[in-house]
Amino acid sequence: MAVASIVRNEPSPLHAVVGVWHRADETYYVKRSSKMKNYPGVWSLLSIQYRSGDMEDSQDLFSVRRLMARMSRERLGGVPIRVNRHLTSGDSDHNPYNLHVHLHLYDIELEESPVLNPAYYTQGAWLTAEEYQRRSADRECGLCLRLWSDYAWLAGIMDRPFIPREPVTP
Repeated sequence: MAVASIVRNEPSPLHAVVGVWHRADETYYVKRSSKMKNYPGVWSLLSIQYRSGDMEDSQDLFSVRRLMARMSRERLGGVPIRVNRHLTSGDSDHNPYNLHVHLHLYDIELEESPVLNPAYYTQGAWLTAEEYQRRSADRECGLCLRLWSDYAWLAGIMDRPFIPREPVTP
């Protein structure tokens, strides 16, 4: 007797590295293009997706540097990125896209202001937590900003978390 199996058409998990470029109480944010599949038009951090086999260990800065270099070539006009250290990682399936997301945040520095590729990012700005909140008041943030908010608060970079821990649902 054959046993029937149920095949689910669930989307593949999303894996990404996220660059956090910050100084004092400001962080460099980019506004995502309206053409982007996930979080179009949202102020976010610099990021690029990768296939799960492209990076096995979030502490492997050699792999992270390769991914950041690819992000720079594709999205930032080739500006050199220095990856200083791993900050935090997290995963969640609580988002409007029904994706399980695995993110790794890194402290980075760019040698100069990036030349944004408008297919990915339409604006860039140094913002305080309050300025970020004002610009993002009408948008739902993703896991990258929830991770950065919690990390910055717990590390004493910010005086409080600046976004909700969970996305707002209508």
